[in-house]
Amino acid sequence: MPGTILENLSNRKLIVVLSIIFLIQTISFLIGAFISPAPSSPEQYIAIQCIPENPNEFSIPRDIGGRQKNCRQPESHEQNNITFAFQMPLPRGGIQLDYSRWMQNLLTLIVPDVLYDTRLSGGDDHSDQDQHINATVIMNVRLAVKNIGDKEWKQYYQRSNLKRTVTCHIEAHKRKQGINYDCDLIQLFELQSLYYDFYLINLQFIANEKSEHFGFLNNLSLVAIHQNGGFTKIWLSLKSVFFIITLMTFLWYLNRIQQLKRDTNLLEKCLILLGFGITQLNVPVEFLNLVMDVEFMSFLCDIRQGIFHCSLLIFWIIFIGEHLLDDVSRVGLSSYYKQLAIILIAYISLFVFESSERGIQVIDPFYSIWEVDSNFAMIFITITVLAAISYFFFLTYHLWLAFRNISTKQQSLPSMPTARRLIYQGVIFRFKFLLIATFVCATCTIIAYIMGQVSEDQWYWDDQRSFLNSLQWSSAMFTTVFALWNCYVMTLLILYAPSHKGMDSSDTDEMSVEFTRLTDNDLNDGQARINYSGTSGQRRNPNQKPQYEMSLLQELATKRNIS
Repeated sequence: MPGTILENLSNRKLIVVLSIIFLIQTISFLIGAFISPAPSSPEQYIAIQCIPENPNEFSIPRDIGGRQKNCRQPESHEQNNITFAFQMPLPRGGIQLDYSRWMQNLLTLIVPDVLYDTRLSGGDDHSDQDQHINATVIMNVRLAVKNIGDKEWKQYYQRSNLKRTVTCHIEAHKRKQGINYDCDLIQLFELQSLYYDFYLINLQFIANEKSEHFGFLNNLSLVAIHQNGGFTKIWLSLKSVFFIITLMTFLWYLNRIQQLKRDTNLLEKCLILLGFGITQLNVPVEFLNLVMDVEFMSFLCDIRQGIFHCSLLIFWIIFIGEHLLDDVSRVGLSSYYKQLAIILIAYISLFVFESSERGIQVIDPFYSIWEVDSNFAMIFITITVLAAISYFFFLTYHLWLAFRNISTKQQSLPSMPTARRLIYQGVIFRFKFLLIATFVCATCTIIAYIMGQVSEDQWYWDDQRSFLNSLQWSSAMFTTVFALWNCYVMTLLILYAPSHKGMDSSDTDEMSVEFTRLTDNDLNDGQARINYSGTSGQRRNPNQKPQYEMSLLQELATKRNIS
């Protein structure tokens, strides 16, 4: 009987395939947990307050020889025209460090150091209520860069009249002169490519508006978060290896499809889309950041990841729809327009949001949609969430229908003729196999994510399990989940590829049973043949294989319900 490789695969070979997948997952976890460092690292900097002698030049806290340039320390009475200067990275152990291009990206957040001032409290110091600050500050920011060997800093970006919202609060019992407010982090800028060795930031406040009891701005702190170079090397190595494997698997699957003497059906097209999605995701384009300043790298990676996720959701909904075993006639993609519309709406909304955030940051790294128009961002986030919830209900409902119909068919399997019973058993087995594989992938993804969150929250195990503290759970989550989805897609491409036993058939219209929808109409057709054969008056050997079963089997294998 022609079909997929899974139909003709022995249990021993299937166990070997699953063992290989388990081995790959184990190796990926060990690499992420024991070899790879954490995915990212934060560094905190304290601003150097300067009064620039020349406002048109950069204030440099540490110039050649460690001397300050265009940076005079302000006097206690000087509160205006102060420039907050940050120079990154800091020297350590007397050695001047520099950023590596392997670090890929840089996100900076500022933390205002605001002190409580009784003179600005409106005379309400003894209130038993917490005090909050919600102010909009305006500042001018300049970003300069320099590589090793360069003598002068060159301006990279400049932004005037940059608005940010400062949100702070202080508890009632702490409302005393000179006590710090607890302030939220404020995003300053994000670089999608860390191409230069040194970075210099000059920040100057112009004014603050919409503020009540702002307090006294004592200083600024800056948190710089970059991807670890060691993690990038391991990550790109894994992507390179999986890219070669998935590309070869994808090309092999395409070759199997082309050898068929029929048109490609809907599920095979979905597998082609899924194979393309995982292959383009594995292309290690991040290597370009090592030789050039690719300012849109993070934006490009997000788009590629969205393509894979979209193809995966499309495959799930169509695969389940094609295995409902009902009497609904579905012809091509038009039969799934509701589900596909939900998926497209969700990903179009995400794409618009991503374009409005990281897309604009390509030309203006100081841009943040949450500061410009938070309502606009919330609209697309809400649309995406609603679409995701709708997709979940659609998928859950179709899964319930599939299992209900499967249970009905299983109860009637013993009374079916041999041909139809074998067909239904194959369809049910393959459907359950995919559901189990999908469930395992989703479960491992959730478990890995929870373990990563526990590690990031600095959960400490007891002394008997202290060795777990040395594991990099976040890195292990990334490497394991990445390998998991690659193995999942490659397994689908291999096991659901047309079997060579079916390709050797001489029937040019022969079609894999895997991609044939079985309905009660097919059963009725088969029952009509039984009745016709029974009334023909011809006697046959009861030990002989009934011809109507073989005819039914051939028709079901060649029936084209999928366009």
